[in-house]
Amino acid sequence: MLKNIALSLTLLAVLAVCASFGVWKVLQHLVARNERAPHLARIAEPAADFTYSTLNGEPRHLAASKGKVVFVDLWGTWCLQCVAEMPTVQKLYDHYRNDPQVEILIVSRLDSPPAVQRYARRNHFDLPFYTMEDAAIPPSMQLHQFPSTFIYAPDGTLAVRHTAAADWSAPEVIDFIDKLKK
Repeated sequence: MLKNIALSLTLLAVLAVCASFGVWKVLQHLVARNERAPHLARIAEPAADFTYSTLNGEPRHLAASKGKVVFVDLWGTWCLQCVAEMPTVQKLYDHYRNDPQVEILIVSRLDSPPAVQRYARRNHFDLPFYTMEDAAIPPSMQLHQFPSTFIYAPDGTLAVRHTAAADWSAPEVIDFIDKLKK
């Protein structure tokens, strides 16, 4: 009797996990289906430097990328909108992969490097993933909504600030980045 109860509870737990995963995937698909190109209104604000880390723990600084257009996406594996937009971010990265004037930084917060690596492997992403501590996020980037995306001009100024999921592979985004490069 006790054995049957334990087996039933285990089966129920497995079914609950599978159902939760299924619901997560359906919601992710619904968010992705409704993504649109972001409204990219050019701003020119001074950029705060910040430190982020490679998945191997090596520190990097935004200031080291001055002279390039830099796309920074603050996201998390736990964020539905973040994971829903990631395929479009991958397409954007694929477009600029070999362009020395553009740098893509996909910076996870509240995730460990192994969690980001598992996420990337499971979803077949080869984006340049990094991590960052919340305390290292400058106040000007604390938008309290994720994903939060920032595009910096080659002169180091902040050109765009955007919150929520978007289609980052849209032609309007490519056009905007190409104009910043000039």
